[in-house]
Amino acid sequence: MKMATSLELTIGIEGAYSTSPTKTTDPRLSYMISISNDESLNDNHHNHGVLQKWMHTVLCYKKHSDDSEDYGLHAKGRIKESLGKALLEHPILAGRLRRSENDNGDLRIVSNDSGIRCIDAQISLSLVHFLELSKEKKNEVEGKLLYWKNVDESNPIFSPLFYIQMTKFKCGGYSIGISCSLLLTDPLYMAKFLNKWAKIHMSMVYESEMSKTLSCIYSSYFKFGSEHEYGTIHDSSNTRRKTSKTMIFNISTEETKHYLRDEICKYFVQHCLEKAENIFGSKLGSPFTLMTKEPNGNTKVEIFTRKANFTSPKNLKYELNSSSWEDLKINDVAFQRGNGPIDASHWISCDALEGMVLVVISEAIKGKSGIHVYVTVPIDQDLQEIECY
Repeated sequence: MKMATSLELTIGIEGAYSTSPTKTTDPRLSYMISISNDESLNDNHHNHGVLQKWMHTVLCYKKHSDDSEDYGLHAKGRIKESLGKALLEHPILAGRLRRSENDNGDLRIVSNDSGIRCIDAQISLSLVHFLELSKEKKNEVEGKLLYWKNVDESNPIFSPLFYIQMTKFKCGGYSIGISCSLLLTDPLYMAKFLNKWAKIHMSMVYESEMSKTLSCIYSSYFKFGSEHEYGTIHDSSNTRRKTSKTMIFNISTEETKHYLRDEICKYFVQHCLEKAENIFGSKLGSPFTLMTKEPNGNTKVEIFTRKANFTSPKNLKYELNSSSWEDLKINDVAFQRGNGPIDASHWISCDALEGMVLVVISEAIKGKSGIHVYVTVPIDQDLQEIECY
C-alpha cells in the first residue's frame, strides 16, 4: 500500500508479522492494572484515555558499509530472530491485556506470548534529506516512521501493546520506530530492553549465529490489503507529537516504608509538576491522570487533584535531579558495530492531549528508594521553540 504526504513522498508497507519469545513462557507473568473507582475515571471517555497512553521512540541509522541489498539489517528474519531471543528475559512485552474477573474495571497484563507486532516499510526519501527538513516538516515525516493501533476498548486481549516499525530510506539508511503502551512498561525499562536486544542482535550477527535460510520466516509475513488505514493512524501521532513535552525527574530517598510511600509520591508529583510547568511555560489541568508503577510490575491508575498548598512530609530527606531522554541510554542502541543512531526522538502521547504524570518506583537498594517521575505537559503551539526533554 502507498500513501502520499504534503512532502510528495510515499511510504510503502511491505508486510507485518508478530514476534514472540523463542520459547514458551512458563510460568506466565501477570501484572495488575488497578483503576481508580473514581466515577470520572471509570466513565467511557476517561477509561478510553487510560488505554491509549503510549511512549514513542524513533532511532535513525545510516547505511552500514557491510549491508547488501538482500541481506542487511532489514533482511526479513534477522530482526525476528534476535528479537525473539531478547523477549526470553522480557516476556511481558509480548503479552496482552485482560479484564479482571471481578468486573470492577481493573485489568491484567498476562505474558501469553501473543507477540510484539512488527512492521516492515520503505520511504521514498533519503535519510540526509529527512535530517535536513525544517522542524515542522521533520515532525510530520517522523510520525510516519511509527506504527500503532489504539487498544480495542471492548476486546483489549486482541490488541498488541508493543509495535516496532522498520523503515528503509531511499539511500539505504533506516529507522526503528518503537510504540509501547505505558500500561506495559516505562521509558527506563524500555531503554534496558532495547540495549539488551541490540546486544543480542550484534552478537548473533558477528558470531555467525544468524540463520542463513530465511524462507521459513518469510512465510510468516502478512501482506496488508488496500483497506488498511495506515495514514490515519500516523496523522494522529503527528498531532500528539507537536502538542506535548515530557520532563524526567530522578529522586533518591531514604524513606522505604510502604505505608508512607503513597503520601511521599504524591508530594513528589506536585513538586516535579511545578518545576516542569515553570520550564515549559504551560500548565497541566487539574484533575489529571496519574499512573504509578510498583517494583513488582503492578500499576495503579487514578485521578489526581493537585493541592493549592502542599508541604513536605515531616523529616523527609531526598535528592532530586532532572534528566533527559539521552540519559536513559536509548540513543546508544546500536545493532551493528560502529553504527549508532545519528538521530533520535522520544515522546509520550496521551489521548485528548490532556497530559499526564507517570511515577515509577524501583526496588530499595542499600536503604534508599529510587522514584522516577515523568511529567507530560500539553504545550501551546506558540511555545514550540522550547527544547524537548
